[in-house]
Amino acid sequence: MSEEHRRLGRLLRDARQAAGATTRDVAYYSSGHISNVENGHVMPSSELVYFYVIEFGCDEDLVRRALAQAREVSEERRRSQRIQQRNRHRLAPPLTITPDSPADTIRSGYEVTETEAYYRLDERGVVSEVDIIRVISPLYPGVSLACLTHNYHNDAAGVLTVEAGQGCTIASTREMRFGYLSVIIRLHRELDPRTDDSYAFSYRLKVDSSIPCRPMLRYRARPGRRRYALRVLFTPPALPREVWWFRERDLFETERAAPARPDRLIPDNASGFYFQDFTGVDEFHSGLAWNW
Repeated sequence: MSEEHRRLGRLLRDARQAAGATTRDVAYYSSGHISNVENGHVMPSSELVYFYVIEFGCDEDLVRRALAQAREVSEERRRSQRIQQRNRHRLAPPLTITPDSPADTIRSGYEVTETEAYYRLDERGVVSEVDIIRVISPLYPGVSLACLTHNYHNDAAGVLTVEAGQGCTIASTREMRFGYLSVIIRLHRELDPRTDDSYAFSYRLKVDSSIPCRPMLRYRARPGRRRYALRVLFTPPALPREVWWFRERDLFETERAAPARPDRLIPDNASGFYFQDFTGVDEFHSGLAWNW
């Protein structure tokens, strides 16, 4: 992709090899993907780079600088590519997809521009349900499906179910490894970028777990996403002592425990309801964290 991507890949490969690990030892990723990342052909996620630091002892300062440089190159290319693709897609033939199509194929038909998430935590601090509204913009004529993926951070398989809300029905659900639930949503009508600027739909996630929520709700925005609205309702006696928001480009800055910045603290309230709106979230990690 660029010299910056190749430099980042070499740092990751050297750390893995020094740890005596193979490409098959990188959890959650295929060996082919790891090979592409280490050879500079694919931009790694912050989560993957974080794995190399924690598991293989990769130099954190060096790799974070290399990641930032590679990211700058990638973002500039994506900006120009998105403009070209939008213009080209508007004249393309209708996108032919089914619920059995690969998730990447389904996602290629649209961009998510806005997301609102309403979390409810019970008296044990367990997430009981989440209502989510998504606004998408079609890139091709004929878009009728959307793809969702969710998991409950502190629990394994079998704890999530999904219900359709406004503007959609559930076409299929499939549980993947590590408790991830993959859902195909069928929209109430086909979308066309020549006439539809956006389309909103909602759905509800239900959680059947006894394990308290991790004291953080984090959303990673993909390219093109403009807004993320997060609302959280806590139930007594599991009320937080303090709540703060974060918005970081680097996953490392959100994953590790750190004191809450005074300018990001959200005032306490007796209702236990907290919210934050994030705009311009393209490629950022945004959310709320708290202390119980």
